[in-house]
Amino acid sequence: MSQFTKPNFLKAGPVMTDATSRIDTDILEPVVQSDTFMRFQFQNKGILNPGSRITFSINNPSTESYYPIGVGVGAVVERATFKIGGKTICEVQDWGHYHGYESIFMDQSVIKEREQFLSGRSLATGISYKDKTAKTTDRIFLENGKEKVVNFTTAANTQLLSWDFMKLNSEPVFSVRLDDLVPCLKGQELPLFNISGDVQLELTLSSPAKRVCIASGGDDTKPFSINTAETRLIADYTFLDGEEMDAYRRSEAGYSYTFLEPRLTKTTLADASAWGNQIRNVGGAGRNVVRAIVSITSEKVSASGPIKTSLGDYRSIAPESSAKGTYGKLTANFRKNDRFLYPIDRSNSALHYHGLMDAHGGPAHTARAMYARQGYSIADKKFEGHSVGGVNHTELSGQEFYTGYRFNDGERVDSRGLELHSKIDTMTAAEAPFVSRVWILQEKIMTIVDGEVDVMFT
Repeated sequence: MSQFTKPNFLKAGPVMTDATSRIDTDILEPVVQSDTFMRFQFQNKGILNPGSRITFSINNPSTESYYPIGVGVGAVVERATFKIGGKTICEVQDWGHYHGYESIFMDQSVIKEREQFLSGRSLATGISYKDKTAKTTDRIFLENGKEKVVNFTTAANTQLLSWDFMKLNSEPVFSVRLDDLVPCLKGQELPLFNISGDVQLELTLSSPAKRVCIASGGDDTKPFSINTAETRLIADYTFLDGEEMDAYRRSEAGYSYTFLEPRLTKTTLADASAWGNQIRNVGGAGRNVVRAIVSITSEKVSASGPIKTSLGDYRSIAPESSAKGTYGKLTANFRKNDRFLYPIDRSNSALHYHGLMDAHGGPAHTARAMYARQGYSIADKKFEGHSVGGVNHTELSGQEFYTGYRFNDGERVDSRGLELHSKIDTMTAAEAPFVSRVWILQEKIMTIVDGEVDVMFT
């Protein structure tokens, strides 16, 4: 086997070998754990399945609360760091916010039928009906498979509730996939048996105020602390009984693969008037940057506790619409190596959506109103007592306005770094202060040779 060739048993798809395989599962507790930080250490055995999961739960808050519907239990994680032999292989800052971006690309049926039960995510939509008998449609609304509580006298009183098993006073245990936390494991099985150093995952946890959502009328003064008795790493390892694993272990060969690591820069803007012409350097000098993702969130947190909305802090805010048919506008472009990505700055929301789809490599499953506050397709109903849609542009309207940019020229970024040029004509003053986050996805390469792991930028 030549150096830096991936072994057959680590390649995706059927393995052409006579060897038989088995899967073992370990349930590992954190070696370090508190309400703010935890560290897991993997055993250096077998081949790690990237679909392994980490479970979380929150101590009984004795109030009507649930995890943010866009990210679920992922709201408890603020930063994820993966280390081998003391070296940081990859790290994602503000991971919960990045997870919110990735979650909008998940198919609605998958959220409804699987993720509600696994991760606590429930941001799926479906056709809503005004009248059960006539089956008259009333735009779209949240859809979790539970029948709505209907009051036909006042449409706005029609309400959807979360399932009892999702409410935090029942202390549900949900989980997050390992490769969602660790980008270098996306689509990659890691040969732990051939790594000599300690393999660790460190998680910095979010503040209690950002972990949960409160139902209307619920008590937001509870501590919402991590239930340490339910924190587990459920690690799956593949073992081959044939000669291939032993032959690879004895050889001096190694292998390498590339992955994308999100690097975060963020800035805070005190009020809505600060969104005039902005030029921000987001780094990337000397790196091969493949794409960039931009979000805008509100830092408005009530003095007493969590934000009382169904999305919590994990959203991206679109420009304000002042009236029906009068939409706010983001004008934006990236400058790389003294050239703009687009010959004309983009300001049309459809082009922003296309750029996001192009950068991610697939469509975002979001309605036009949820993306850009355009149109009135969200039904005027409530979720857990919160007004979710309707003509007043409440909770769901314009809350998934992520923008994406793909750099396909193959050139490294020069010493000046990437510049984001942007302008927003109107933002909702009540949402101030704002935080603008930009993740640039940089290409890195990880090599494993003689049990030693190294990582570098391509």
